Amino acid sequence: MTQEVDLNSFLISIGFGFPETPEQLKDFNEAHKDFSFEADEYSIDPDKIYKAAKAKKKSTKTGEVAGVEYHKRTVLAAEIVFQLHEEWSMGHLKLQKLIYLCQNVAKMSIHVNFLKQAMGPYDPVLMRSLDKQLKQQKWFAFNQNNTPKYLPLENIGGHREWYERYYSDNLTEIDFIINLFKKMKTSQVELVATIYACWLEIIKNNEVFSEDLIVTKVYAWSEQKAKFTEGEIKNCIDWMVGKGIYPS
Repeated sequence: MTQEVDLNSFLISIGFGFPETPEQLKDFNEAHKDFSFEADEYSIDPDKIYKAAKAKKKSTKTGEVAGVEYHKRTVLAAEIVFQLHEEWSMGHLKLQKLIYLCQNVAKMSIHVNFLKQAMGPYDPVLMRSLDKQLKQQKWFAFNQNNTPKYLPLENIGGHREWYERYYSDNLTEIDFIINLFKKMKTSQVELVATIYACWLEIIKNNEVFSEDLIVTKVYAWSEQKAKFTEGEIKNCIDWMVGKGIYPS
């Protein structure tokens, strides 16, 4: 992933340069409010939630609302797998990274809990839940030893009604992300998601932005990130800026 882009010049040209001096950082903090996302885990009955959503129930009870949110994330996963299940690189890791990028790039509220793990932002509980739900709905069955790893089941495509309803405002953005990473190796998607998370950390911590700081944070994330060279990380940053895949 290479592209000749001057990061700071590009961001400035679109009116969103990141602060590079203490004075700019002070101005930046005045103009932006802290963002927080909270989500709780609930035990749900998938069949009940599915029927409730179809009947357009609008109860505001906490458990039911959470259940709909869990159904929404399953439907998003189903769409990603639906479009990519024949790709040899499509597995747990790539699916999680694409959900992470959809959530952040398209600014969607999804009930997930991505943790700072060696492979980048990752939610192990989410993966087990998605495998169970995809199989229960008879959309896909996951087998780590197969290639491809996601086997279509008899109800493949049955998620589309819910996908178009839940994500009507984000269809273009989600398709853009899925198509952008369709042919990419898992390691490349891993690097993009890790850089994105490091970039968010810079903003959250009110740090002065620079490519070198992102490189430092990527290497500090896990010793496994040593597999990426500094040049690869910086080229990836430039590529992300060119494609609009960065926090804003």
